[in-house]
Amino acid sequence: MTDSSDTSYTLVPEIALLAPLPEHHRKRFETALLLMHDTLAEGLSWEQIAEQSAISPYHFHRQFTLLFNETPGQYLSRVRLQNAVNLLFIDDGKKITEIAHLCGYSSSQAMAKVLKQKLGMTAKCIRDLISTGTPEDTSQLLEKLAHPGKDHSLEKQLAQSLPCELVWYPKRGMKIQHMPDFDWDVIFDTIGKKSTQLLCATPISELNHPWKDMSYTVGNWQVSSEHFDHSIPEGYYLCCEVYLVSDIAYSAAIKGLFEQAEKQGYQVDEDGCFIEMVRDVELTLIGGATFAFQVPIIV
Repeated sequence: MTDSSDTSYTLVPEIALLAPLPEHHRKRFETALLLMHDTLAEGLSWEQIAEQSAISPYHFHRQFTLLFNETPGQYLSRVRLQNAVNLLFIDDGKKITEIAHLCGYSSSQAMAKVLKQKLGMTAKCIRDLISTGTPEDTSQLLEKLAHPGKDHSLEKQLAQSLPCELVWYPKRGMKIQHMPDFDWDVIFDTIGKKSTQLLCATPISELNHPWKDMSYTVGNWQVSSEHFDHSIPEGYYLCCEVYLVSDIAYSAAIKGLFEQAEKQGYQVDEDGCFIEMVRDVELTLIGGATFAFQVPIIV
């Protein structure tokens, strides 16, 4: 879990919390966090994680709790649940039992119990949410899995400081790629680094619709102009570039961008499209991605 390599804004609670620490302390925590994320399927306890990170369980528990505002056990349980929800959202044919084992649960029943206790939902309801629910419904669910902060989740706090810039773009073209069930996680797994060639445009007027009723225009903007068959209108866009590693941060960043538009007194063009592009993606188990988000503005 490393910081982004460019100048994008980092919306990763772990990176923000570890940044002030001396390097030797930070490295030890980074090792422990990587083990937590890399070994979910093995079902390791936080005590085993501490020992494999060459930290005494006592000191690890005390220091981790002070730094992260939750115990290492609570953090590990939350990460398991995050991964389970993410896999349920993707819905790539994996059975519930397989998802449970991949996330370190002993059985589908064990995972179901945690889903009910922490989220008040069944696995089926979560899977249905990605089609019948709205982005706001999804955001509210993901907020329950966010890193705890004093007043708000750390993801939300970081998103409130999201740096944005108003940029004029000329008309942009792309060659449409037919992807009816568009999902960035699936795209990353399917085409890897080539995902940086894609632009996704979603009508602003549809952002409050259920996922199944939203339309997406996805295209390759890096082909030569003679292959363009769709264009994005010229105009002003409020833009940000953000590095993130979770669906929670993805949702928080988008909400943060729209909140910045309102805070700065900009009028969002309801007839325009919300633009998403990927600047870079790390093809590792817990690698992140750098997104460019753009909201059309009437000036």
